[in-house]
Amino acid sequence: MCLTGVALVALGILCIMYPGSTLLSLSWVFGCLFFLGGCTQMATWAATRGFMPLSGLAFLSALLQIILGLIMVFNPAPLMVALPFIFAFWLLFEGIDLAVGSFDFKRVGFRRWWIQACFGVLAACFGVYCLVNPNVSIETIAWVVGLGIILDGIGYFVKVAVVHKVEKRFVRLHDRLHEIEDITWEDVK
Repeated sequence: MCLTGVALVALGILCIMYPGSTLLSLSWVFGCLFFLGGCTQMATWAATRGFMPLSGLAFLSALLQIILGLIMVFNPAPLMVALPFIFAFWLLFEGIDLAVGSFDFKRVGFRRWWIQACFGVLAACFGVYCLVNPNVSIETIAWVVGLGIILDGIGYFVKVAVVHKVEKRFVRLHDRLHEIEDITWEDVK
């Protein structure tokens, strides 16, 4: 687990240092996910087509997912170009949703509704900024991915600490049980 933690922290740092490579890797991952999802859906279609007479759309959807996945894996450039804009639009729409939703909290009497409104406006503004400057979006994606991987690596170090602590408790419990086993019936009388 320690080695996994070190490897994940190192990978997270590399993701932050090389945002272009991170975007390329994400494109490949999305391509693999589309391909595997399409293969799974194709297998489901093959198993159910006998008793589902209108399953032609499931076949078409599976086929399109497989083709799209292969395109993304072997030609990731279009997705690499699109990901910063997808991220920026997502951020813009989520920010707007947060800001508008905060007024519902105001209506029901939540006193700090304005905090959500402020974060929503900030997120929407950052989304617009990412649309205007896609390099910021690329770096933000790399930072989010990198920090997520680093946090996962740190989680492994926490697991090691917990396992070590539990192991110590088991050793103490084991030693106490051996002490109890050494007591004979004559000692109890």
